[in-house]
Amino acid sequence: MSEIVALLSDVVPIALVAAISPTTFAVVILLLSLSKKPKTSGIGFLAGSLVVMLVAVLLGFLAAEGASFATGGNPGPFQGLIDVVLGLFLFSYGIKISFQKDNNPIKLEIPQEERSSAAEFGRSMFLAMGMFAMNLITTILVIFASSRIAISSVHWPSKILSLTLLIIITLLLVEIPLVICFLAPQRANQILSKLNTWIKKHGHFLTAGLVLFLGAYLIIKGLGILNWI
Repeated sequence: MSEIVALLSDVVPIALVAAISPTTFAVVILLLSLSKKPKTSGIGFLAGSLVVMLVAVLLGFLAAEGASFATGGNPGPFQGLIDVVLGLFLFSYGIKISFQKDNNPIKLEIPQEERSSAAEFGRSMFLAMGMFAMNLITTILVIFASSRIAISSVHWPSKILSLTLLIIITLLLVEIPLVICFLAPQRANQILSKLNTWIKKHGHFLTAGLVLFLGAYLIIKGLGILNWI
């Protein structure tokens, strides 16, 4: 039990940082509000997001295999070095975005003509795949977290549970609008508009805080693995 708790204590914070993307949230809200089939579009966007996440997870497992092979089955020092490098990168990125606020409105063209459900689904899916493929911070963090899961000593059921939580948490800003759209379709636009306003005002501070915390955590943990502190 202690091993899975230790693994989740690594994976959950990484997933939370990977999840915070004000741009993605704004695009999902615009997609749901402008589409003639919001539920279909939302499911398509979630499906496209899942495709990119699964590819990132696969890359993470391949990276773990490569690191294990290159280090002769003892990836400890290499893992510590990766922690420090990624932590320094995240820390500097967190400082940067704490002074940066994106005031540029998101422009998303949604044709107003009636389309089939399959066309709506496919368009939204490819939009999500393009967005998440370009969101390098999220992709890097998912690869990093999944590589941690791969090299962990927990059994496969625990690894599957960890991967499931990683993906669910990472995609929270896609899942929350979709759930609201299904549970409260009449009030969805009003609720999501308020959430989007809050994210626009405070999202960069929330992102910076989480990124700085994770960066500091990885630096300290990496230095500990390397026996430098």
